[in-house]
Amino acid sequence: MKSQSRGLGDKIAAVTKATGIEKVVKTFFGEDCGCDKRRERLNLMFPSRKITQMDEDQKAFFKDTLMVLYRTSGSLGRHKADEFYKLYQDVFNIKKNKTSCTSCNKAMYIELLKVYESSCNE
Repeated sequence: MKSQSRGLGDKIAAVTKATGIEKVVKTFFGEDCGCDKRRERLNLMFPSRKITQMDEDQKAFFKDTLMVLYRTSGSLGRHKADEFYKLYQDVFNIKKNKTSCTSCNKAMYIELLKVYESSCNE
């Protein structure tokens, strides 16, 4: 049974094993070459995300609230930040700490916009 990738470290390990790089490294550096520690660190830094398509309520909130706020003011405003972060966490299955960083929130908005567009095209 194939195990599910937990992040970037698992993906790199799979590639190095498939290409034979893993054997070469272990031949030169031994079994304890540090690969397992790097693999775990990369998995923690860059975990795999399971992206969920938006349901109808989430699409309506995104279209009627978030798109309007970003078009008119360019920012969320405090009153919708909680709902914005909840939507992001629900869609991307990842915990995000709230921030007032405009460029961080805009990057999250763009990620949500892509999911919104793909949810509408189904």
